[in-house]
Amino acid sequence: MIRIQTEDFSVEREVANLIAGRRVVGGIVTFVGTVRDYTEGDQVLALELEHYPGMTETELARIEAEAHARFAVEALLVVHRVGRLAAADNIVLVAAAARHRADAFDACRYLIDHLKLYATFWKKEITAQGGARWVDLCPGCEAAAGDWGKSMPAKPTDTHRHDCRHTHAGERQHEESPSWRGLRVGILTLSDSRDRSTDQSGDALEKMVLEYEADVVARSLLTDDQARIEALLIDWSDRETLDVILTTGGTGPGPRDVTPEATRAVCTREMPGLAERIRAAGMEQLRSAILTRGVSALRGKTMVINLPGSTRGATHSLSAVADLVPHVVRMAHGKGHA
Repeated sequence: MIRIQTEDFSVEREVANLIAGRRVVGGIVTFVGTVRDYTEGDQVLALELEHYPGMTETELARIEAEAHARFAVEALLVVHRVGRLAAADNIVLVAAAARHRADAFDACRYLIDHLKLYATFWKKEITAQGGARWVDLCPGCEAAAGDWGKSMPAKPTDTHRHDCRHTHAGERQHEESPSWRGLRVGILTLSDSRDRSTDQSGDALEKMVLEYEADVVARSLLTDDQARIEALLIDWSDRETLDVILTTGGTGPGPRDVTPEATRAVCTREMPGLAERIRAAGMEQLRSAILTRGVSALRGKTMVINLPGSTRGATHSLSAVADLVPHVVRMAHGKGHA
């Protein structure tokens, strides 16, 4: 059983529900992860957690299925919270119920070890000093999963580290921000669960685009409805004559993720190299980024770029190709190489 939620959980209630009607259970092992109040010598006030809707649940379900196949367990549970959590708040509950304690212990450890390494979660610490920093994967997490014989995710290359820096807010950006001066940009968020007040990825992209000195002349949020997405892309390209449309969300393997299909339906020329660069940049952070299906393409003179739905995924992906965008737009307008 997998759940991702903002609400807190009761360990006692969750365990009771997990084993209800299972009289053969002889051992239950639980793990609860909480927010630390100190890290690297700094006081931590809060932890902000994001996930990749659809993709994160898929990865957790895969890990759970592996645990069921590997250990003689009766029931498994993973409850993971997202949103802003204060110090000492619960983050995650992992529970394993089995006939014998050894299987319960092993299955519980297997779940948390692989969750920490492979599930698509991003964590940002908010410190008492007024700073914020993304939490990197700890060596202990890699070692724990390595004990099960699993290979480690790819690490960022030295070239990537040299090309990027951490800002005060913890976001990665290129040392020299590209100039999008004069470009007319639209930002489209695709989500069945967000509204404008919770559209953090759209807000972050708008901030980046403004820092690039472009004009954000259109912004919208739609549910994952392919026909509506196609209609808006056509309107922004043909009537609004935008230079660039950035979409965020709807690029995963879920049945409601239709952004790539909508983009292909209305565009005439794909740019697969840009999409592959975005995927490669994502894999520098998370192995599961290989599952994203976003495309980059042209509708006439308008460039459409599909980005992931999470705030960190969207901004990191855009920063990986942002310097190429003015060149593509220039060529789309028939002006040749700069």
